[in-house]
Amino acid sequence: MTESLSPFQPSAKSPPPTAAGVRPRLDPKPPEPAPSFEPPRKSAPERPQLALVAPAIYTAVAFAFFYPLAELTVAIAAASSAAVATLFASKLARSHVRTWVVIGLALGGTFLAAELGRSLSDSHAFAKLTGASDALLWGNLVSTVLGTAFFALGLRAVSLRRRIFSLVEVLCVGVVFAQLVAAHRFGAINRPFELADSIIAQGGDPTVALLLIGALAAALIIALLFRERSVWRSLMHLWLALLLLAVVLSSTHLLGLPSPPAGATGLGLRPDEKDKSDDKQQQKGQRRPRDGHSDNEHLDFRDNYDSQGKQVPLAVVLLHDDYSPPTGLYYFRQTAFSQFNGKRLVSATTAGVDEDVAPAFVSQKTTLAVVPNAQGDRVELDTTVALLAEHTRPFALESAETIEPLANPDSGRFRRVYRVTSSALQAKLEELLGRPVGNPAWSAAVHEHYVDAPKDPRYAKLAQEIAGGIHEALRGDPVARALAVTVWLSRQGTYSLKSGHASAEDPTADFLFGDRVGYCVHFAHAAVYLMRALGVPARVGAGYVVDEAARQGGSSILVTGANSHAWPEFYVDGVGWVIADVSPAQSLDPPPPPPDPDLQRLLGEMARGLRPMPQSEDRPLEPLIQVARVLREWVVRIALWLSALMLMVMYAVKVWRRTTPRFAAAGLPRVAYRAELDRLSEVALRRHFGETREAFARRIAAASPSFERLTARHLAARFADKPSLDPAELHGLRRAVAQEVRQSVPWWKRWLGVLTPWSWIQSR
Repeated sequence: MTESLSPFQPSAKSPPPTAAGVRPRLDPKPPEPAPSFEPPRKSAPERPQLALVAPAIYTAVAFAFFYPLAELTVAIAAASSAAVATLFASKLARSHVRTWVVIGLALGGTFLAAELGRSLSDSHAFAKLTGASDALLWGNLVSTVLGTAFFALGLRAVSLRRRIFSLVEVLCVGVVFAQLVAAHRFGAINRPFELADSIIAQGGDPTVALLLIGALAAALIIALLFRERSVWRSLMHLWLALLLLAVVLSSTHLLGLPSPPAGATGLGLRPDEKDKSDDKQQQKGQRRPRDGHSDNEHLDFRDNYDSQGKQVPLAVVLLHDDYSPPTGLYYFRQTAFSQFNGKRLVSATTAGVDEDVAPAFVSQKTTLAVVPNAQGDRVELDTTVALLAEHTRPFALESAETIEPLANPDSGRFRRVYRVTSSALQAKLEELLGRPVGNPAWSAAVHEHYVDAPKDPRYAKLAQEIAGGIHEALRGDPVARALAVTVWLSRQGTYSLKSGHASAEDPTADFLFGDRVGYCVHFAHAAVYLMRALGVPARVGAGYVVDEAARQGGSSILVTGANSHAWPEFYVDGVGWVIADVSPAQSLDPPPPPPDPDLQRLLGEMARGLRPMPQSEDRPLEPLIQVARVLREWVVRIALWLSALMLMVMYAVKVWRRTTPRFAAAGLPRVAYRAELDRLSEVALRRHFGETREAFARRIAAASPSFERLTARHLAARFADKPSLDPAELHGLRRAVAQEVRQSVPWWKRWLGVLTPWSWIQSR
C-alpha cells in the first residue's frame, strides 16, 4: 500500500532519536491562510490594462457599418459616440439597474434616436432654417450618433453582466464586416466599388485589402472573447491569433486564393463536384472512363436543381482574333458522353471514339488525335484560357486542334493558363443540308457505338413522327432530320431546374413522354436518342456556353457557373461534330444575369499579364500603396521571426525546467517537484485555481501515486526549519512518477504534450 506522509512528518531517512528517546521536533512555519473567494458578482470591472480594448472595437465596428451608408462626417461621429458610450458601459454594468431595464433603455433609445433624426429630416421648419441638404445631414447625424450611443451602451453593459450576450457582440462584428464586403461575393474582385476602384486605378489587386478586412474582423472577434484573468495570458492568446492571421495572409501568394465554390452544375466539370452515384456504379462493376475521373463518367439527372453559386467566375477566355459564331453562342466543349449504358449516356470506354476531346491537362504542346477539317465550313481560331478554379480537364472553343500550357501571369489569381487552337464552325446549320452524316473511316463498331439507343419503341415512333413533319424534299436528308429533332424539342419542351425525373428508371423517357419539363441534361439526352433512332450518329457534349452579347465588344469572355451546359451534337462528314442545341421556347426560370463587364475586362487584362489599368501621371495613392506593401512584408517577417524566437525560448525554458533536477544541489525538492508538475501538465493533469497541492496530489493519485509522496517531500522542505531530505529518494520518486505516467496515459497524448512548447506555462 502506498505510504502517505504529512508534509510535517520526518522522512524515513531522518536522524535517530536523541538520548532521551525523543526525536527532534520540526517546528514548521505557520501555514499561510487559505485564500478567500468572494462570490462572483453580476459584473466585474474591466482591468485597466484592457479597459480600452472594447471602446476601440466598438469604434471600428461603428465606422465600418456607417462608412458605406452615410457621409464620412456621419461615420466618424457615430464611431466617436460608440467609443464614449462603451467607456460608460462598465459603470452601468456595475450599477444596481436591472438587466431588463438596460436592454429596454438600449432598444428604446435607439428607436427614439431614429425617430428624432427622421423628424428633423422631414421638418419643413428645420429645412427652411438650415437648408434642405443640411437638414438631411443633421437628421442623419442625430439618428446615427444617438442611436449608436444607446445601442453600444446597452449591448456592452449586458455583455459585461452576462457572458452569453458576447455572442451578440460577435454577431454584430461579423454582420458589419460581412456587409462591408458583401458586393465581393461570387468572386467579384472589382467590388465593392468604393474600395476596389482606387486600388485598381493604381494597378493593385483589391484581394489584399479584402483579406486584411477579414483579418481585422477576426482579430476584433477574438479580442471581444477575451475574458482571461491574467493580462499575460490574454497577450499570449492575442499573439497566437495574430500569428495565425499573419500566416494565412503570407501564405496567400504561396498557396493561392481560396477556390471559388463549385456551384450546382451537376455536369462533373469541376473536380470538387462529387457525384454520389459513382460509388454505386463502381460497386456494380462498371468501368471508369479512360481519363480516370469518376466525376466525368456521366451527366447527372437531378430533381429540384440547386442553382446556388452559379455566378461564381470560373475562367476567362481571350479571343486572339475576332470571331462571331453563326448561332450567336460560344460553345466551350470540355467533355463528351456517347456510350449508352442502358440508362443514360456516359464517357466512352471504347477505344477509337471521342478522341477529339482532351482527356486531361497537358504538360507540353499536344495535337489531338482527331482534328476536323478547318477549311471552308470551319475557321482556325487561337484562344487563351485562364482558369480561376480547378477543372477535371481543359475546355476549348468547339473542336480543339492543339493545346499548349502557358506561363501563369498571376499564380495567386489563376489556377492554370493554356492556349488552344480551335476549329470553330463558321457555316450556318442550314448550309449543311445535303451533307452525309457519319465518317467513312469509322469501323462498324464505332458507327454502332454512336447510334446505340434505348430499346424503348416509343423513341423510334416519336422520331418517325418528327421526321414525317419535314418537307417532302428534305425528308430523307439526315441533317434535316437531326435539325428537326432540335426544333421539335424547342417547341414542345419547357425549361426548368425544378424537374422531377431523376428517380425514374429511364429519366429521359420520363421527361420526353411525360410533362417535358427539364433542363439541359434532359433535352440533350432526348435529342441524341431521337437522332440515333433516325440513324444519325450523335452524342452529348458538355462544357460552357456564353452568349456573344456578353463580350460587349471586347476580346474577353467571362465564364461563370451559370454557363455550365450540355447539348446534343451530330457528326457531319467532312465537317466533324456539329452542335445542334435545343432552345426551349418556354421557361419557368428567369434567365441568369449578364456578367459584370468591369470584372470581365479586369480579369481579361490580368490573364494577359497586364496591369488592370494604364499608368496615369496622377497617382495620389501610390505612396500609400507602396508603404502598405512594404509594411505588410515587414509585419509578416517580424511576426515569423518573433514566432520562431518565442518557440525557441519556450522550448528552451521547458527543457531547462525538466533537466534542472539532474544537476541542482540547493533547492532540489523544489525543482524536482516543479519538473514533475510540468510532466503532469503535458498530459492535462493540472491543479485547479484554489486547489491545494495536497488536494491536487490526492486527486491524481490514481494516475500517479508516487506524486503524492513527492508533494509531501516538497512541502516538508518548504515549511520545515531544518529539513533532512535524501536526494536519492527524490530522484527515485521522479522516476516513479515518470513510469506511472507512461503506464496510465496513452503514448500519443504524452508525445503531444512533449511537442507542445507552452505546456509548462499551465503548471501551478
